This record gives sequence, structure tokens and C-alpha cells, in this order.
Amino acid sequence: MVRRSGNRMCHYDVRDFGAVGDSQANDTNAIQQAIEACAKSGGGIVCLHDGTFLTGGLLLKSHVELHLTSTAILLGMPDASQYHLDKRLIYPWWGHSLIFAENCEYIAITGQGTIDGQGGLFGLGKEEKYERPVLIRLRDCRNVRLDGILVRNSSAWAIHPIHCRQMRIEGVRIDNREHKNNDGIDIDGCQDVFISGCNIGSDDDSIALKTLEPGHICRDVVITNCILSSRCAAIRVGPDAVADIERICVSNCVIRDTGLNGIKIQESCGATMRDMVFSNIVMDNVIGPISIRLAGWKGTGIDTAAVDDSNWEKGKLRNILFENIRASVPKGKSCMSITGTAKTRPQQISFSNIDISFAGGGTAGDAARRDVPDLARDYPECNIFGVLPAYGLYVHHASGIVLNNVQFRVESGDFRPAIVCDDVEDMELIGFKADGYADAESLIRFQNVRGGFITSSRPLCPVGTFLQVEGADSEKICLHGNKLDCAGRAVNIAMEVSPDTVCQGV
Repeated sequence: MVRRSGNRMCHYDVRDFGAVGDSQANDTNAIQQAIEACAKSGGGIVCLHDGTFLTGGLLLKSHVELHLTSTAILLGMPDASQYHLDKRLIYPWWGHSLIFAENCEYIAITGQGTIDGQGGLFGLGKEEKYERPVLIRLRDCRNVRLDGILVRNSSAWAIHPIHCRQMRIEGVRIDNREHKNNDGIDIDGCQDVFISGCNIGSDDDSIALKTLEPGHICRDVVITNCILSSRCAAIRVGPDAVADIERICVSNCVIRDTGLNGIKIQESCGATMRDMVFSNIVMDNVIGPISIRLAGWKGTGIDTAAVDDSNWEKGKLRNILFENIRASVPKGKSCMSITGTAKTRPQQISFSNIDISFAGGGTAGDAARRDVPDLARDYPECNIFGVLPAYGLYVHHASGIVLNNVQFRVESGDFRPAIVCDDVEDMELIGFKADGYADAESLIRFQNVRGGFITSSRPLCPVGTFLQVEGADSEKICLHGNKLDCAGRAVNIAMEVSPDTVCQGV
């Protein structure tokens, strides 16, 4: 039953405890007995091999590694009542989990085997959606390792660590497209997390960072060398964050085929998001490569009881850097966006060495929009505003935005400016280059911009006007050292703008 070689760790074969592995027999008790025996002996490896093991909920224990060989499938029963229920989860319809651990240390799930939740057998009707288990949930655990496994077909999220520390997720493959809200990995109030070499395809967010319970900051998270694809967003921070999220580093990733954003950062519950870097990223076939939102979120329907945005006006979002990013947006009229409200302002957002190709197609009517509403407590999705008046970047209610060596290209004619800024303080463009349209109003529009600086920038093709300035609150805008031979005129100043608002250098 127990195999030991010298000082090597004990191995427990679930078949020695009565597991059958024929996909029909209920192997829950046998697998759990193997886990209990392993833990009681001081720890070791519980091994599944050569079979499909049908199971209900399993409880991991400290110092136990659950190992699935490439010939093993752990198959979840299509009955949530057989799974563990975490009653503290604010989304009660996702409280069940196939594999659960709480207050454990030195636990692992490893191997080249498969964990399959049979999510397609869980209905999406009004009643069934309250019983959609995740596959792996780990609460308040330390020194956790997930390595190599294939996690697929959850009826909800695939992997959901809550308040864990010292966690490594390496080489994990996730195929999770059975239902709506099928996330890949949801890092919830965790610290010291390293995600590397993962390949994730999901219906909803591939990797999401959140803080669902007060008092548990999510910080010190590294995501690197991953390939991500999602019908929603590849990487999402928030919006359900009631505690701070900070010190996040995402690098060397490929993002492809997203239905909404490549990266979205959203704070809606009054906490602070800060100190994040996204670097060396290639995005292909994405909608709205980057979206940043600081506002509220008044939940509707089943979300009302779960989401508390009563402190949304205290929310902060600042110190975010995007660098060395290439992206293509092959269809639609989406753009990047940074939006706050009259009461909340994202701050210190920088873009460096960015090259993005957009589909284009914006009309003169799209370009003429100057009444984009705050929608302060709507669900913070990038498409809530409809078609925005910029084809590249739209900024509304923000401060300290810097673009350094950023290039926007457009595949077909677009009447919209490349950049539109409305109620923005300290907007800086250095080495900005963009396609324009000769019949468009302008390449850049500053509306109520206070403190704007444009230098070493140029249009990539003939345009009528380089910069349109409007709004009675506009002030202290400076152009210096730009190459504007492709522009019919450098600046057009609206009647309500003071003539000394704009200064032009050589």
C-alpha cells in the first residue's frame, strides 16, 4: 500500500484503497482515504494512474501531493451536492468545489494528468446557476504548488485560491469554455504568487485578480511566459476588489483571440490598485487591447447582494506602466480607454514602446461625440459607452497620462482622432506617431485638458489638423519639436479657448 525507497517520500496508490478508475464507480472514498493515510503518516504523494476516476469533493491535507500521471483523469460528478461547500464565498452559486483545502501548508497537485469537471452537464437555468462548482479552491493555504496538470470543463472557474501565500502555478493547462463566467485562474486576496508557463483558454477571464473579502490584500503577483485566450479578457484586475491590489508584474506573454480586452484594470468598490507593470506582451486578434476603469458598480439581479460599492468614490488607481507591447485589433471600432468619473480619476498611467494596429471604420458621427457619460455605477465593461470618439486611445477624467514612443496604425479609413482626451490633467505625448485621415477633424483632440505637452511627434500620413483644442477649461498646452509637414495646420483652437492656452516651439 505504501511504497518507500530509501529516504524518498511515501507514495500512496489510490487503487490500493479500492479506487476502480473505470469512470463509472464512485472513487471518492478511496481517493480521500489515500489522502488521509498520506497525511497521517507525515505526508507524501497520492498517485492516480491508468484510469478515469469518478469523484465527488476531495479535501487535500497538509504535506500531501496529489499526482496525476498522463494516463489519469480525475472526473468530477455532475452533482454539486457531492462537492465541498464554502459558505463564506460571496457568490453562493459558486461555493462548491471539486478539490478543496483550507489552512493547509505544503500541498501540491502535479503531473500530466487531467482534472475534468464535466461542466456541460450543469445547467444554466435560474436555479441551476446556484450550484456551479469550481474545480480547485484553496483557502488560507501556504506553500502551494500546481504543476503540469490539465484542468478542463469546469462549470464555473477552474482554479480559485483565496488568501493563499507562497503559491506557484507552473506549466498548467486550462481549457475552460463550457459556460459563461468560466474563468481560468482567479487569484483572490493572495500574496507571493508566481504563475509561469501556463496555457489558458477560457470563456471568461483567463487570469483574474480580485479581493472578494475585506482585509485581504492581493499583492506581489508575478505572471510570466504564458499564452492566454479568452472570450472576455486575458488578464483582468478587479472590478470586485474590496481590498487593495498592488505590486503586480506581468511579462513575456502572448494574448490572442479575446472577445473584449487583452488587459483590463477596473476598481469599483473603493479600494486602491497601484504599482503594476505589464511588459513584453504580444496581442493578436484582441478587442480593445487595454481598458482602465475607476468608478462604481451597482450590482443588478443576483449580483446585488454580493457586490458592495458603497465606498466606490474612495477608490484609487495609480502607477501603472505598459511597455513593449504589440497588438492587432482586426475588427470592430473599439479602442484603448482610461476612464474615471467626476469623482474618481486614474492617475500616473504610462505607455512606452507600444505599437498597435486598429481596424478603423469610425464615422464622422462617431468622431463628433463629446457627450460620453460617466456611467458611474454601471458594470465596468469596456463597451458600456458604445463607440468612443477615438480610434486609438480615449481618456476621460484622468491625471498624469504619459505616452512615450507609441504608434497607432489604422487599417481602413477612420474619421475619429487617434487620441481624444476629455477632462485630463498632465497629458504628455513623446514621440507619438499615428495614422490619420485627411477628412477627419484632427489627429489628436484635447478637450478641457490642463497641462498638455506634445513633443517629437508626427502624423504618419496627411491630415488636416494635428491638434484640436477645445473646452473652456483647457490651459497650459505646449507643442515643441514636432514634425508636422504632413499636417495642413498644427493646431486649431476652438472659440471658447483662450488664445494663449497653446504655445508652440520650434
